[in-house]
Amino acid sequence: MGVRVCSYNIEWFNHLFNTDNSLKSGTQEQKRLKAVKNVLTRIDPDFLGIVEAPNSSADGTQSTVVKLENFARFAGLRISKALVGIISGGTQEIAAMYDPAKLTVTHAPGGRASSKGNPPFDAVFYYDTDNDGIDEVYKHYRPPLEARVKVVPTGAEFYVIIAHAKSKGIFDSMDMMHWQRESTRSRLKLYAECRWIRRRVDEWLDKGRHVTVMGDFNDGPGMDYYEARYGRSAVEIVMGDIFEPDKILRNYCGMPEWTARGWKPASARFKERMTGDNVNVLIDHILASPGLPVAGAAAHKIWNPYEDDDARAFKGDLLDASDHFPITLDLDI
Repeated sequence: MGVRVCSYNIEWFNHLFNTDNSLKSGTQEQKRLKAVKNVLTRIDPDFLGIVEAPNSSADGTQSTVVKLENFARFAGLRISKALVGIISGGTQEIAAMYDPAKLTVTHAPGGRASSKGNPPFDAVFYYDTDNDGIDEVYKHYRPPLEARVKVVPTGAEFYVIIAHAKSKGIFDSMDMMHWQRESTRSRLKLYAECRWIRRRVDEWLDKGRHVTVMGDFNDGPGMDYYEARYGRSAVEIVMGDIFEPDKILRNYCGMPEWTARGWKPASARFKERMTGDNVNVLIDHILASPGLPVAGAAAHKIWNPYEDDDARAFKGDLLDASDHFPITLDLDI
């Protein structure tokens, strides 16, 4: 049975919804809503992991699930059901949408409440990021969404983690004055978050589960000086240890290369702060455990209209929808 999973950072998706969970009707908002609709109709996923999903409010009046299911009705999408996990304390949730005729998806949090090394994602994590022999304490600003996915026609199962890892961007003027300190602190927090996710991956693999991890890791190979300083990227931490090759998560995008415009392949484009030039970055990923069957050599695709022929056909919609491009992985499960 073919199952297409997709990871997509839909830039500030909440800006397209009213506080009563309805879709906004303004000209610009409708343009973006239609662009997102057209993108999702084109790529036609069975399971969609959304980064920057619309907000939920503490009083319950705003609901990520209601907003997404309202959007699905507006867009006429097969992925008509939505799921969230642990709601964040801020904005931009992590969510999933799926086709209920094909998949059953449930929230499946792991970890142990008493554990310092593998706690639930809404607890605290103790990890020595700077190798000084003292554990630092970390929390997820947006707890990753953990889900169990069952394929209805076949009964096969796999588990998903959708993550939005710590941004390394520095935007506050006071932080700009302390660039090196803030950059180091942000990268260490990013490492801790990804180590925490990797601990969950190990837990699930040890239980014999198929696992995929997707989302916006705000990092990729060779992203900045601080990665070279510490000798690894956050994505590589999630992928696993070379001394446990049977547990390494596979990244089917291939080895990226550095070009005059940044990384290729690229999953997003941003303006460089100093020069104003567009820079291509590979920060969105879908990683899959070795036992998870993929549908051939062309199963993985980054829908980047500057690099992919299929994506060029709806370049305008992709650029209007988000500053990131969706990634799909076709499974045969």
